[in-house]
Amino acid sequence: MKKKGEALYQQVPKDLQNISRIVKLMDSSIYVPFIGRTIGLEPIIGLVPVLGGYVGFIISGSIMVALLRNNASGKVIAKMSVNMLIDMLLNLVPFLGSILDFFFKTNERNLTLALEHYQYGKNHGSAWGVLFPIILVIFGFSILALVAMIYLFYAIFSLAQGLFA
Repeated sequence: MKKKGEALYQQVPKDLQNISRIVKLMDSSIYVPFIGRTIGLEPIIGLVPVLGGYVGFIISGSIMVALLRNNASGKVIAKMSVNMLIDMLLNLVPFLGSILDFFFKTNERNLTLALEHYQYGKNHGSAWGVLFPIILVIFGFSILALVAMIYLFYAIFSLAQGLFA
């Protein structure tokens, strides 16, 4: 019988063990005493336009590459991709992105997904359970954008007719 916290599924790949040190450096290496939370280098590097986004993407991408090398399921890859997409969207606004990196630690989230996948057998299966709702949301926003664009053209056309009548 395994004790609580002991690996239940399989050994964590060596490259993920190495990446975990980088993730700690990027997301939680500096303790901020007056708020009782940790930050890493990512929000600090994120203050430099363009560079910060690329560094974070490389770290998250390296976790994903390690999973792909070790035959991870589509479901865990899809969940990690969603986290990376959220991080990318949050970092579109330079200084706000760094502040939000303080709360939404993508690398830690993705590393946790990876470790749970290997140690406890979580997140196995198809990516469709993660991707299908995203596809539906994108489709819904596309329909809304199309309706808004048609309405806008109709309003402009009506206004132009009124001006030239």
